[in-house]
Amino acid sequence: MATIDFQIKYNSAMVAGTPSLHGSGVAFFGPTQGSSVQINSYQDSTYISNGNATTIQGQANNNKFIDGVYPSGMCTINSTGTEYTVGLSGIKSMECAVGIRFGHTSAVNTQNCQLRVYDRDNINSPASGVNTKVAEIVNFNGSTYNDQGSQGVASSVVGSGDAFWWGEEWPSEMCITQNYYQNSLGAQFYNGLETDAAVNGDQRLSAAGVTDNDLSVGGSGIIVPLLDSPGSGQRGLAEITDNTTGAGVVPGMMWPKWTQYVDSTKQTALMGSSNNFGNGHAAANIGNTYGGTGLHTHHTWCVALSASPLSLGSKEQYGIYVSLEYL
Repeated sequence: MATIDFQIKYNSAMVAGTPSLHGSGVAFFGPTQGSSVQINSYQDSTYISNGNATTIQGQANNNKFIDGVYPSGMCTINSTGTEYTVGLSGIKSMECAVGIRFGHTSAVNTQNCQLRVYDRDNINSPASGVNTKVAEIVNFNGSTYNDQGSQGVASSVVGSGDAFWWGEEWPSEMCITQNYYQNSLGAQFYNGLETDAAVNGDQRLSAAGVTDNDLSVGGSGIIVPLLDSPGSGQRGLAEITDNTTGAGVVPGMMWPKWTQYVDSTKQTALMGSSNNFGNGHAAANIGNTYGGTGLHTHHTWCVALSASPLSLGSKEQYGIYVSLEYL
């Protein structure tokens, strides 16, 4: 039997404080519980709630997208009551807003994992009136799984999830060769560049005529790929955060996900001189960027979520849908 749970508040051993939301969801607020997020601004706090946010059951970590910072990928983290600003790859796995856990009675591999933002009716229809940014988080503050570092302190090691937010313009000069991630089945997941007419190509968003409506994950335009077989608490990805140079990477060791779309000539400028892995989408390397390969009864993905309303009022036709294959 297979199950998928949404979790929050991991500790340094990646054990969730809330192991299942049990049908509840998350609500995005302003600085305090229940306060509104201003139009075209992003949330300052994240909580567990029912569908219309009238019942609050606890607080989640807050991962807030910072607009107008080049390149896309900066955010404000609040997991202990103290905020700090860091690039996406510096968020520790335990500081993610939401965790996704797949469970099975037998040990299995997972592949083709996809996250969608939708209108809670049709998974191919985008949510309306909200811009959503999503990023996969993989960072144990070092290449050892047991070292998450001190909570609330920015990691000094470049992580291996996403470098840019899905749903935000990706910098053209950093993505010279491609602006997509290709998973182990060959499916390609695109995100628009700053030079494109629209970031999200779903026609329904552009047809709505709302300014910046396309700067969002959602519908059939932007689907977020997640890594293969991360293992329980991401233990299957423990070696991803190696931060040596390309020449020092152990053969067969997974390369960071972002090496597929951050051009090899730009990795040093973005990630620092000790974090240039090279061309992750090259035929010889792409197999190292898909994720883990181990059989586990549980697999955990960590994601950063940030949302901004485009109009007044609660946004209840808004949900996250996760699909995957297991074998």
